[in-house]
Amino acid sequence: MNYFDLFSLPVIFPIDQTRLSETYRELQKQYHPDKFVMQNDSERLRAMQKSTEINDAYQTLKNSCLRAQYLLLLAGLDIALEHKTLQDTAFLVQQMEWRETIAAFTEDDQDKMDEFALQLQQQVAGLESKIEVQLQNDELEATADSIRQLKFMLKLQIELVLIEEKLFD
Repeated sequence: MNYFDLFSLPVIFPIDQTRLSETYRELQKQYHPDKFVMQNDSERLRAMQKSTEINDAYQTLKNSCLRAQYLLLLAGLDIALEHKTLQDTAFLVQQMEWRETIAAFTEDDQDKMDEFALQLQQQVAGLESKIEVQLQNDELEATADSIRQLKFMLKLQIELVLIEEKLFD
C-alpha cells in the first residue's frame, strides 16, 4: 500500500505533520501487536507486519528527505540505494568550505556555531522548497540532485551537533 494512502494524506511533498502523527497513533492503536496476543499465529503475524508497515511509512513520511525519495520512487525513479554523486561543482566547493568551517570551530566559537547552525537550517529549508517545486513540475532528475544535496546538508547538521557535543560536554 502507498504510504500516503495508508495515512490518508495527499501524495504531495508538503504534508500536515500533525495529521501524520495523529493518524500514526490511531493506526498503532488499531494494529499494535499486543492487541492480537490472544489471536492465532496468522493473525498475530499479520498484525506484526501491519505494525511494521505503519512504522516504516511513518518514518518515511515524517522525514522530508525520505519523503522526497519516496515520492521519486512512486514516480518511477529509485535513488535509495544509488551511489551516484553530485556533479555540481559549485556545491562540491561549498561542501568543502562548510566542512572546513566545522573543523575550525573551537570552544570559543559557540556564537559562530549557533550562527552556522542557523545558516544550515536555512539551506535545508531552501532545498525543501526547491524539492517541492521540482516535484510539482515532474523534474525528477533535478529533484534527485536536490535530494542528494539535502542528504549532505542533513549529515552536516549532525556533524555540527557532534562537534558541539565534543567541545562542550
